[in-house]
Amino acid sequence: MARTRAAVRGRDQELTALRTALAPDGGRLIVLTGPAGIGRTALLDSVARLLAADGARVLPLRLGTGPDGGGDPYALAALVRAVRERFEQLQESGLSEALSAVAQLRDARGRERGGWTPAVVAALDGLFETVGRRERVALLVDDAHAVAEPAPVLSAARRAGCLVVATCEEGAERGPGLAELLTDADRVMTIGPLADDVALSLVRRAAGARLDESVVTALRTALGPLLGNPGTVLGTLDALRRSGRLVTFEGRLCLSDPAEPVALPADHPLLRRASALGGTAVRLLGAVALLDGLDLDALPPLADILEADPVDCGRGLDLLIEAGVLTAGPDGRIACRCPALAATAAGRFRARRGTALHAALAERLLAGHRRSGGVDPVVLADHVARGGATVTLDDDTVRQLLTMGAAAEQEEPERATLWYAAALRRLPPTGPEHARTLCRLLLLVVRTGRYELLREPLTRYAEHGCAEESVDEIRLAAILLALHSGVPPAERAVRELLDAPFPGRGPTAFSEWWFDRRLAPDPRRHPATDGDTVAGAGAGAGAGAGTRAGAEPRGWAEVTAEAGALTGGEAETPAGGKASVGGGAGDRSGAGAVARDGTAAGDGARGGAGRSDLLSAALCGDVAACERVWRSSGGAAPSPELDRLRQAALVADMADVARLVIGADYRVPETGVLGAYHRVVRGYADADWTRAMSAVRELELSPAEDTLARHAARLLAVDMCAARGEFGQASRWLTAATRAPRLAVLRTWARVGLAARKGDDGQAVRVALLAGPRLRRAGLRTGLSILLSRALRIAVLGDDHEGAAELLAEIELLPHEHHVDAQESLLLARGLVHRDPECAREATDLIRERGDLPALMESCLAVARFAPDPRPWLREAHALATRCGAAALLERVREVTRERGVPAPRARGRRDALAVTEQRIIELIGEGLTNRQIALRLRLSEKTVENYLTRLFARTGCRSRVELAAASLTGRLARTPT
Repeated sequence: MARTRAAVRGRDQELTALRTALAPDGGRLIVLTGPAGIGRTALLDSVARLLAADGARVLPLRLGTGPDGGGDPYALAALVRAVRERFEQLQESGLSEALSAVAQLRDARGRERGGWTPAVVAALDGLFETVGRRERVALLVDDAHAVAEPAPVLSAARRAGCLVVATCEEGAERGPGLAELLTDADRVMTIGPLADDVALSLVRRAAGARLDESVVTALRTALGPLLGNPGTVLGTLDALRRSGRLVTFEGRLCLSDPAEPVALPADHPLLRRASALGGTAVRLLGAVALLDGLDLDALPPLADILEADPVDCGRGLDLLIEAGVLTAGPDGRIACRCPALAATAAGRFRARRGTALHAALAERLLAGHRRSGGVDPVVLADHVARGGATVTLDDDTVRQLLTMGAAAEQEEPERATLWYAAALRRLPPTGPEHARTLCRLLLLVVRTGRYELLREPLTRYAEHGCAEESVDEIRLAAILLALHSGVPPAERAVRELLDAPFPGRGPTAFSEWWFDRRLAPDPRRHPATDGDTVAGAGAGAGAGAGTRAGAEPRGWAEVTAEAGALTGGEAETPAGGKASVGGGAGDRSGAGAVARDGTAAGDGARGGAGRSDLLSAALCGDVAACERVWRSSGGAAPSPELDRLRQAALVADMADVARLVIGADYRVPETGVLGAYHRVVRGYADADWTRAMSAVRELELSPAEDTLARHAARLLAVDMCAARGEFGQASRWLTAATRAPRLAVLRTWARVGLAARKGDDGQAVRVALLAGPRLRRAGLRTGLSILLSRALRIAVLGDDHEGAAELLAEIELLPHEHHVDAQESLLLARGLVHRDPECAREATDLIRERGDLPALMESCLAVARFAPDPRPWLREAHALATRCGAAALLERVREVTRERGVPAPRARGRRDALAVTEQRIIELIGEGLTNRQIALRLRLSEKTVENYLTRLFARTGCRSRVELAAASLTGRLARTPT
């Protein structure tokens, strides 16, 4: 067979197997099976093109699409229609008579509803022998499962010497006719899922615009094993578009609310298959989706809730598992096939919400437990915990939840967190047990990242108040929730807690630091009420909302030490014994020190007080306090760990700050404000700017308010866009970022970078020289050495020797003996100003160890100006700039290369991979820019852009700009990694 390139993607293996199977002379019957949406029709169309190119006559037969419906059990009517449509192309003598014979028998079969007769066999043999008299004929049958008896027609075609390729849906109801077809086939081939990269290339092509990486990640997570099903992934994308979930933001197609789950389209085959199984199966699917899985112990009470027979429910679960809708784990737990299926099924099951269903199950399990026992306590506790406040519990059950939670803390912290939260809502808010349980819950929330569980205790505090010994725990809960969600609390009493000053940190309130404003109304308008509890519904700020009368707010040290939280020490369990908290048996040596990988390690001198004071100082940006606490608790200074803490505080990466301070007890969140911003920071430092910018857009589209993290993300976006030559976008990000003093150094750093990328090195140096002394006098020294070091690199690149000397003098004024980053900056500054390659090499080694690849890229470029052998420096700068997609910096690399008279460095990788400039040109074409606009954006001449396009047309075979952009969207052009 001729090797003609097929349009279908990712099916090379299947097409190769089909070529081999269809090569022999004589009739052949090949059956392709696969689930709905897997691409059977697309593969069949590719086979049609291959056979046509090889000279065969192709006769396509689409079953189940005509007007006959169930009245055409043998597909005779469909066959007659297909031959008539191609009558002129076949041009065989006797064809009209042979076709009429089959048509007459078809009409007779339709009237009599009789079975298969010898006359039908003879007529079909005559038709296929006539069609294939002069040339080989290929009969391509799509959806053979759509008729009751497909085998007789297909076998007749094979007997006449035709090639027959038929598709049928995997999982379709297999009657005798379909079973006969599969038995008669010469070969049955199963079409498997596409590779993930192929499936996602289809998504990018279908999107019609540049797809943000967050959409790709969301689809991958939501669809799970169904990602390789092209019909599923494209149908889900279309459902997102039709529901308004896809929005264009900054030239990318993004999810409007990334936290909202992605659901399968309502007409997905799995959902249709569940509906075909009957009402009980549909209700079971909805229940499993709402419950996020089902243990078989809960099936009898669930059947009672659904008003169904338990036996029918068991049979329904079996059928749903057999149909591929549900899965059964090794432990017997039943779950939906993928999260997107669960999201759609839960939305259909409107009779109950998930919490109400858990509550109903918990009530029935509790009743059964009281009657006869035998209920798995873990299953019972799970449903009680997820059932909300409506589940009625006696004191013994609450104590049991607390005991089980204490026992599960180390091995199953997720479960323990839910159980403590369930017990807490039943404890009197003014009682001592409430305070102890809240401390335990805070510890576990930090370990598991389940910050949403803090909402209910805060709401209860606003409604009922709390004991005075619990106020600081409540404040800590409010701070943690606001940090991770980015949403201010709705309750005034809780807002007043966030408006209170940081313990021991002067007048600064958390709300002003994080949200850049106070949250509660003027407290003078709401006089505090007297009473035994603190705050509560209607309580005002008075002498300080949420503080004990006559007392200063406790620091976080006291809060965490009360339960042994974050210390690795011991605390009382509800059962009255001792439980190791956060560190297992014994104390983690050096609970407050931080190891190179950010986990707790060290000398053991810094306990809960040291960590909480460190965290408080870092939150306030108090670098001097950080160093004082670090040293007083035995930490080494200078040290890479303390330096990393300062760097995280500089860019407001509070997730990294918490991880460094708290250690292994803190789980860096994957979602929410801190999770998204942490991805911005890491993506920027790792030169993975595609991921970083995707996280920036995720923050902008989230329902959270403007927080310190969002403003810091905008400033990092300024630098990334400027380095890529997107100056207008960079300026808009800079305008949107706050001018708050807390981010003054970072903002100036971004302004300096933007000016330099635009080609105004002098302006960049002037901004740094003006701002540096002011920031130093204002006490804003965190990151100042990094700002001045950036400006000095720019001065060296621009041959501004006087400016470089002034910047070196500024850097030398900073304290260096205990600042690793300042030592690095001083080494680099002296190396660049005095043209000392060895000094510069030592500095770049420190930058490389710190993991700041963008700073390393700029430093290598500056050193290349004077190094005896600039080639290794230029190669590294070029590789990093290519990795970032930094077109403006690549142009600087080319300038230095020409100046030093050395060969231009080339990107490593496949010979046919696109260079970064070519890739950017294609992307800008996709945005609708003209050649002139592209030239201005990339700082090239218009003629250079035209030359790039000429070479691209020659290499890719594309004949127009539109075709080039379309080929890029489909993934047909090789790309360099970014």
